[in-house]
Amino acid sequence: MLPPQGGYMTKIKLLGGALIAMMMLTTSCVTSAEQVYAKSAPTATELSIPKQDLLDGPGVVQKKDIPPCKNWLVKVLHKTGFRGKNLREAWAIVMRESGGREDAISATGDYGMFQFNKAAHSRQKWWNTELLLTREYNAKIAFKISDGGRTWYPWDIDGVGRHKGNYTSKHVYNKYAMWYEKYPCAKENVDKVKS
Repeated sequence: MLPPQGGYMTKIKLLGGALIAMMMLTTSCVTSAEQVYAKSAPTATELSIPKQDLLDGPGVVQKKDIPPCKNWLVKVLHKTGFRGKNLREAWAIVMRESGGREDAISATGDYGMFQFNKAAHSRQKWWNTELLLTREYNAKIAFKISDGGRTWYPWDIDGVGRHKGNYTSKHVYNKYAMWYEKYPCAKENVDKVKS
């Protein structure tokens, strides 16, 4: 027997509309001072890199070293050398800085996933605008600058994950803390990754 006309279908339409409205409201907003521009790169929660891509090229990673986490950004950071708590911190910083977009360029001249500032770093030997807009190179430079994830001073976070407050607001730090808690891999998976 069919439900009365209008009742069943109206409820479905209302639920669909409510779902779309809820999705629009939960989409993250970025203030104009923190706006990041990217061409068409997926965010760190939208796409995963095939495992084979991580196994090719120089610095081949053995399959046993790939973390059990399926998040592509975690895999890229792990391949670079970040481990354990430092891997989680690196992931949270990338998400805070660029949403995981490798080709992100901010209005203030910050480049790539970790948002290296052109004014502060362009005279460094490692500065290469084109390469900084790639996942692997950007992560490699962050690994070097952060001493393997042991110090996050350029991102205004001290060596144990606390806000230093030298040049970022508490609001910016809270975004990092939020992402740190949203880390996509189970803690036991990160701790089991071999160095």
